[in-house]
Amino acid sequence: MKINTKQYARALYELTKEKSEKDVDVVIKKFVNDLKKNGMLDKVEEIIGKFTEIYNHKNGIIKAKVFVKDVLTPEEAKRIEQFVKEKYGAKKVELTVVKDDKLKGGIKIIVGEDILDRSISGKLTKLRGALI
Repeated sequence: MKINTKQYARALYELTKEKSEKDVDVVIKKFVNDLKKNGMLDKVEEIIGKFTEIYNHKNGIIKAKVFVKDVLTPEEAKRIEQFVKEKYGAKKVELTVVKDDKLKGGIKIIVGEDILDRSISGKLTKLRGALI
């Protein structure tokens, strides 16, 4: 039976949760040896990505990408972070702010597959669709 990358990631999460840093080091060394033995070292980045998704989900961590025309003030960033926390029931939000010169104003927030478009362009597109 071939183990897929998500199964490896889930196993790594289970093996490392609630372990000390020293114990995690031992687990990771054994885990890498198992990957090598099973010819899966070329999939390590994919496994780490899936592990991160599992870890974040289990620990209430949400990643949000925020597109803005101008730089956010610390207060604006804090308000956006609080909004995302409340909307998704997260314990922690990791914001990535992207300056997008194509935006005429407003903001666009992407969390997973959800897109909250409060940009001027987004509002104009909705208005155009409603008028047609």
